[in-house]
Amino acid sequence: MDRQRDDMHAPDVWAPTLQPAMPSLESPGAQWLASVMDPPSAILAAWADSPDHLAEIPLGLRFDVLRVSEGIAVPVLDDLANSHVALGPVLHCQRRRCLEFLVPVGTAASWAPLRGTVCAGRGGTLCCPAPGATSKGRTWLYPPLGAGVLTDPGLLRARLEPLTMRGYRL
Repeated sequence: MDRQRDDMHAPDVWAPTLQPAMPSLESPGAQWLASVMDPPSAILAAWADSPDHLAEIPLGLRFDVLRVSEGIAVPVLDDLANSHVALGPVLHCQRRRCLEFLVPVGTAASWAPLRGTVCAGRGGTLCCPAPGATSKGRTWLYPPLGAGVLTDPGLLRARLEPLTMRGYRL
């Protein structure tokens, strides 16, 4: 998929083209996310019982999150997917117009400022639906599979930096 346009800008409105799988609270990905809490049932209950079916998952325990503006995240995600590198879970947040990459714990503490990115760790939360679900404009483009694979922040930075210099709209 090539979303780059001649004017070097992302589309004004971008929506994921991937179709989410059927949500299952029993899936290995849901269980992996829920295992951050003790007991995991708190997250599973939020997904099942809350009106919006979103859960607040604490950061800095199993993963940090790198939030990247759609304007540079979409081409980078396409590039990484076409390069067949190991990608961790990626969440699309329509309201914030960003993609949220799950990265290893400690990334937030060491992430040097980069235009169009914000990295959050311990003390923050990830508001997300269960893998395979969509709620309030939030959907998993690459849902967690339960194996604990996270996206390499060095690889993300290497792919993001050139785009921040080329005039992509953030």
